[in-house]
Amino acid sequence: MFDLTSATKAAEDDLGAIIDLLGSLTDDRWDAPVRCVGWRVGDLAAHVTGAGRGQAEGLRRAAAGITDLAVLDPPAARDPRSLLAALTDARDTLMAVLADVQPQVLAGTVPLPFGLLPAAVALQVVALEYGFHRNDLEWALGREVPLAQDMAATLLAILPGLLPMLAGGSPVCAAGIVPASPVSFRLIAPGGRLLVTHSDDGWSIVPDAGDAPVSCEVRGDDSSIALFVMGRIGADHPGLAVTDLATARAFKQYFPGP
Repeated sequence: MFDLTSATKAAEDDLGAIIDLLGSLTDDRWDAPVRCVGWRVGDLAAHVTGAGRGQAEGLRRAAAGITDLAVLDPPAARDPRSLLAALTDARDTLMAVLADVQPQVLAGTVPLPFGLLPAAVALQVVALEYGFHRNDLEWALGREVPLAQDMAATLLAILPGLLPMLAGGSPVCAAGIVPASPVSFRLIAPGGRLLVTHSDDGWSIVPDAGDAPVSCEVRGDDSSIALFVMGRIGADHPGLAVTDLATARAFKQYFPGP
C-alpha cells in the first residue's frame, strides 16, 4: 500500500516513464491501438493528462475543504507535440500539489473525479492510475511486461473496497450489469485470495477460506490477476487458469472500468 511519499514517487516515476516513451515515438506510433477498448496511444496520453489535472484539482479542493468532485479534463486535440507538452505540464502540476499536501488533507477526504474518497484510498488511486497506464502503453508498443509488483500487490489489497465501487458505477464509469442469478468467483494469486459472490443482497468480497463452491476460479500470478480484474487481459490469457471460461469472461461486465 502507498503512503504520501511512496505514492508521490510512484506517480512521478511512472508519469516520467510514460512521457519518455511517448517522446521517443514517431508520429505514426501515436495511432497504435491500446488494450483499453477503443483507445489509441494518443487517447491514452490525453486521458493521463486529464487524470493528472483532475487529481491535482481534487487535492487542491481537499485542502480548501471542498467536497464537489473534480472532473477529468483531457485535451481534445490529438497532436503528439501538444499532447506531450500538456501531459508534462499536468505531471509537473500534480507533483507540485502532492509536495504541498498537509496533514489535515491526509486525515480527510479527497474529491477525485472517481469519487469522494478517504485520503488514504485516494493515494492508492493516484499511484495505480499511472502504474496501470504505463503498463498499457508498454503493451501497446509491443512490450508485454508484467504489471509492476507494487502496483499488482496494491490493487489486490484494495479489491474488497474497489470492486463494489466498480459494480455501482461512478461519475467516470457506468454501473456494472447485475447478474441474473447467483454467481461467485474465487480469485487466487500469491498476494491474496478473494471470494467474490453475488446474491440477493448484492456483492460480497471477502478473504477466501478455500472451501466454498464457486461458479468460477481464476488463478494466476499477482500481475495477471490484477490485469484481469482491471480488464487488461481476457480470461483466455495464458497467464491465467480458469475453471469456467464463459463465466470468467463475464467478470468485467459486473465490474466495469475504470
